[in-house]
Amino acid sequence: MKIVAVTSACGGAGKTTIVASLAVLLARRQMPALAIELNQQNVLSTFLGLPDVPLAGLVTHALEREGPWRSVTYRNDEGILFVPFGRAETACSAAFDAALADDPDWLTNHLRMIDLPRHAVVLLDAARFPDVKARQAIRCADLALCVTRPDPLANVSLAQHIDVLRQGSHELRIVVNGVSPAHPLHYDMLTMLRARVGSDTVLPLRIHLDSAVPVSYAHGAHCFDFAPHSQAAHDLQGLANWLAAWVRKDKAY
Repeated sequence: MKIVAVTSACGGAGKTTIVASLAVLLARRQMPALAIELNQQNVLSTFLGLPDVPLAGLVTHALEREGPWRSVTYRNDEGILFVPFGRAETACSAAFDAALADDPDWLTNHLRMIDLPRHAVVLLDAARFPDVKARQAIRCADLALCVTRPDPLANVSLAQHIDVLRQGSHELRIVVNGVSPAHPLHYDMLTMLRARVGSDTVLPLRIHLDSAVPVSYAHGAHCFDFAPHSQAAHDLQGLANWLAAWVRKDKAY
């Protein structure tokens, strides 16, 4: 299996939307996907169509007992497996972070317990870098996918962490989310980003700003189902195609 950590260096980049979309689109390409939420917002289940946010999840299981995550693994109507973060008080989240800081290989060791096909993909919805949960996700991932926005604050935040992200990743790629053709500044930011981190690191495909995304989720659907001809749907399909090709480039697939 391949492990992909999806993180960001700024808030509101759209990580969870991308993780949920990729999980569904990869599964539809006959590539089993397991999504794991390492983000205390605990909203991944909503994006995957569960009517209620689960109380139990990764953090509650980790603090109460050790062992496989079977009891806190859920499956949505499409058959997508996922592990939510779980609803936890601030003190519990802090205790979880402290435990991760004491054991840098905690996530790696637990992922080894998961029995998945060789062609499966584990998608880690990681917290904002440099949170300890993001560091653990990147440490064990075959690919770190950093989501960013095309604005000055996001560029500055990413520039502050890019060297550490690159050093900690087996392979790093950046995807820009929320690009609007109506805003020339966005393209200036893309040019600056490529100059700072290198064109090879920034994916040539990008996800455009599209009202179809929030409207679709308001109707309880993904935009590639609710508005399949929208620009965002096209972009997400392209990202899923790229990731599927990245997984398959391994001859052991």
